[in-house]
Amino acid sequence: MKLSFKSNKKNRFKISIYANLCDVKINTSYKSYKYNNEIIFYYYIKFLKEALYLEIKPTKELSHFKTSCIGSFIYDLSLKYESNNTEIKFEKKLEKLSPLIHLGFMRKDYIYRKYLNKSEFHKFISSSKLESKNKSLLESINFVKELVSLPSNILYPKSYCELIKKNNKNKKLNLKFLNKKDIEKIGLNCLLSVAQGSQREPKVVTFNSKNKISKNKEYDVLFVGKGVCFDSGGISIKPSANMEDMKWDMAGSAVVCGVMKYLSEIKTNFSYAGIIGLVENMPSHTAYKPGDIIKSYKGINVEVLNTDAEGRLVLADIITYGCEIFKPKIVIDFATLTGAIMVALGQHYAGLFSNDDGLAQSLYKSGINTNEKVWRMPLHGDFDKELNSPFVDLKNIGAGRYGGATTAAQFLQRFVPKKTKWAHLDIAGTTWKNSGDIMNNKGATGFGLTLIADFIDKYFKN
Repeated sequence: MKLSFKSNKKNRFKISIYANLCDVKINTSYKSYKYNNEIIFYYYIKFLKEALYLEIKPTKELSHFKTSCIGSFIYDLSLKYESNNTEIKFEKKLEKLSPLIHLGFMRKDYIYRKYLNKSEFHKFISSSKLESKNKSLLESINFVKELVSLPSNILYPKSYCELIKKNNKNKKLNLKFLNKKDIEKIGLNCLLSVAQGSQREPKVVTFNSKNKISKNKEYDVLFVGKGVCFDSGGISIKPSANMEDMKWDMAGSAVVCGVMKYLSEIKTNFSYAGIIGLVENMPSHTAYKPGDIIKSYKGINVEVLNTDAEGRLVLADIITYGCEIFKPKIVIDFATLTGAIMVALGQHYAGLFSNDDGLAQSLYKSGINTNEKVWRMPLHGDFDKELNSPFVDLKNIGAGRYGGATTAAQFLQRFVPKKTKWAHLDIAGTTWKNSGDIMNNKGATGFGLTLIADFIDKYFKN
């Protein structure tokens, strides 16, 4: 079998690339392709007239990520040598690798170009059909990347909801959109407080599967996402440097949208639901202020000491409300929650906080398999004490500048039902990369989709 990719700019590109995946004896002509000092495959390149011949020998142990790397590598060569046609052939015993290699190539080809003159960029078009499950995964990843890439004058709570409706093409999801009046009636006061400085009204969106399994009153898993469409910091305003990046402070909600899209397009043996809170955090004469005390949906009174610690307020209400209506056994939330997690882990790991060792270990293993790596961070009563106050039930920030990612997670834990398994993923460092990475071009990474897809397959044996 073979895969074929053709460039949309035939007059610009010069050569064809012929790649052959085979099991051959390694000699000195072969180079090794390494990631983190681990050999993933060996390759040999030979230049022919108007063509490049590429021979690849994979190593025996290939994870989801390592196999996808082969596709990404071939894509990079196709771009470097201006290929007008790239073909990948497989020896029969290696044909099983083709779906993930196909996925890796097409994933790397994505760059958000909606506002770029179309004559200025290239794109590869595959003549081969992606395997159904991988097709759904790729489309879901790209949907997340699109949402995260959109500027805040185009993506705001109302327009965000319209995009969600548009992308529920198969109608396999129950969607419910709550407007400001609905949110006020329910009493999601923390979320409303964050939103009150903006002229754009907040929204809450719930998703749940329509499959027969979902008819049970208790859902197996609830995905929760922070959707701050722009975060100025509010009255505690951020410095102007790099504030444009705050258009992607809604990435947690985008991941949930992508997960919902993916799950609705594949067969599942478990029930699932999602909830996202969509707001803008803006400074104005109507904005909430440091010193304000807000009664959360759970009934906990929260004192606002910093209006830039807004994501946890949004999540607090929607976690409580989501758990009330869906009664999940597991809650997994995604949020670009803290700069502190980037100080701790950089851009290579997301911070993982969990009240359940088994759930945490499963997410960690899936992170290794997909290279969407997570690192477990501590939850401990000593951090929790920093949120206490003699005047109010709970402060929205801890004492001092240290351990900010953990105190934020401790804050969220107050709103998770005691017997519910919970994992919080702080994806502030992994959501966007200006220089790209091994699987993505520059910009939004779609981090979280392949992680959850792998987790679901293994945890629920889907």
